[in-house]
Amino acid sequence: MSPLLACLAVALYTPTHSDALSELAAKQNIRVEIRNAAFTDQAKGYVISGGAVSEANMEKYKSLWVREWSRYSKDLLRQAKVDVVIFAEKLSVDGQIRAAVPAFDLQAMYYDPELGSKYPDYQRSVIHHEFFHTLDERMGRLKRDPEWTALNTPGFKYGDGGEKMRTNGVGNLSDKFPGFLTQYGTASLAEDKAELYAHLLVDPSEVASRSKTDPVLAKKVDLLKKRLQEYSSNFSPDFWSSSK
Repeated sequence: MSPLLACLAVALYTPTHSDALSELAAKQNIRVEIRNAAFTDQAKGYVISGGAVSEANMEKYKSLWVREWSRYSKDLLRQAKVDVVIFAEKLSVDGQIRAAVPAFDLQAMYYDPELGSKYPDYQRSVIHHEFFHTLDERMGRLKRDPEWTALNTPGFKYGDGGEKMRTNGVGNLSDKFPGFLTQYGTASLAEDKAELYAHLLVDPSEVASRSKTDPVLAKKVDLLKKRLQEYSSNFSPDFWSSSK
């Protein structure tokens, strides 16, 4: 675990009684931190900032997060090098607001319980989308993936990255972008894969329906599932069939 995280003055999650969050953390052998003050964490080449989590927001978010995160096994999280999950509000990376941050070098995942709280399906999607970036990094295909890009229609080019595509609505499901579920997926190779993965978990029926008429999307689904099953036994066929 990063020495930086070990020495930060933060509130560790130490409830006075057992609850679902602490039980899941113990089962998965991870730490959970709930930040209680403004902070700045220095990573390699970027800065993660945020503030305290309100008790009300954390209480509301906790059950949703536990339900989604419980899909992952202790072995998978160890393989993905996720040691700690940090909850904080007003998360940002180099000043840009984020709903979540996968901090590969800190072996950490950051989540904001407040951002998007009126839209639970959005928050569910964020949980898995950002975790997939970590999986993609650990599999060595985050930034370069010729096999995946070859599936796109000839001549297609990704955008300049998710940080450059921040307008409202780009994450909505849409059939206007063949081979992609959302406009945000066209922003970059990494966002394409993460969007597909998240929606396979949050909107499986929509992905299945679209795949029937979109051969590029269907090939991406097959490749993604194949890779993940090869990477970890967590991603057995039962993993996908349990999605709702």
